[in-house]
Amino acid sequence: MAIIIFAIDDVDSRAPSKYTDWFGRHKFFPMGYLANGGSYMMEMFDKCFDKADFIKHVTAVVDLKNKDKNVTASCTVVISHTDESILLAFRPTYGVDEQNEEILTVAETTSFPGGGIVNKFYYNALMILWNGGIKDAFLTSKNKYSNYEIWITGHSMGGALSSLMAGYLVQMGYASSSAVKLMTFGEPRNGHKDFANRFPTLVPWAYRVVHHNDYVPHSIPQELGYQHHRNEIWYNNTMANGDPYIECDEPESLKCSNSVAPDKWSILDHGGYFDKKASCLKTASPMLF
Repeated sequence: MAIIIFAIDDVDSRAPSKYTDWFGRHKFFPMGYLANGGSYMMEMFDKCFDKADFIKHVTAVVDLKNKDKNVTASCTVVISHTDESILLAFRPTYGVDEQNEEILTVAETTSFPGGGIVNKFYYNALMILWNGGIKDAFLTSKNKYSNYEIWITGHSMGGALSSLMAGYLVQMGYASSSAVKLMTFGEPRNGHKDFANRFPTLVPWAYRVVHHNDYVPHSIPQELGYQHHRNEIWYNNTMANGDPYIECDEPESLKCSNSVAPDKWSILDHGGYFDKKASCLKTASPMLF
């Protein structure tokens, strides 16, 4: 099923009951930049939060083949008291070496806890981050603020790691399915059909946002057994403020971005989310936008 929705949203203090443009544009997407590390990370921390605690940033080498120090992944953990949430943000792909690694290992898979086949490179990267400090940071935060929601986000490769993280937390009993809120942007396929089909039982509040003709969500082919998890939010436009979007509740709906012919796919659209004008807003209860 596909539903065209115009981006006029009412927002509560926590994540809304369904996807809203406001939460994507002013919360989840810009919060993803916290995973970049360095001074920019702290700049975004100051822009995004009023009452918050910076908990942990981890960057680690995740190369499956040669331990190339240029093939890395990153995650940042923040507690937002304004949003009553624990945020895990994952960084997108950086550099040619990392892009090549993702391409060269695309056919390599591994088993996901509880069942399902997933991309080995992405799962390995997640486990390195998890065991490299994210686990302790998350559990410490969760034990202290057990009633807070778990917000997980990332762009590109960060989106692939985000959805695996969301499923892992629920599967392993670290969080309840109702507490986890996942929103990714330009996420590539990261698991086979068996994993994608059981994913909604683990993480029912999950949205893959896709911009227009973005190439990356299609870069890992279905011919290798991969399938996206639902739900897809497709902006068939520039994603300017107020632009409509289509929601598809099927994993690979031809009514959303799968309707775009391969010769129309664009890497430029991968970098143009929210018309490159997304900005964090600290407020938890805004007026209508």
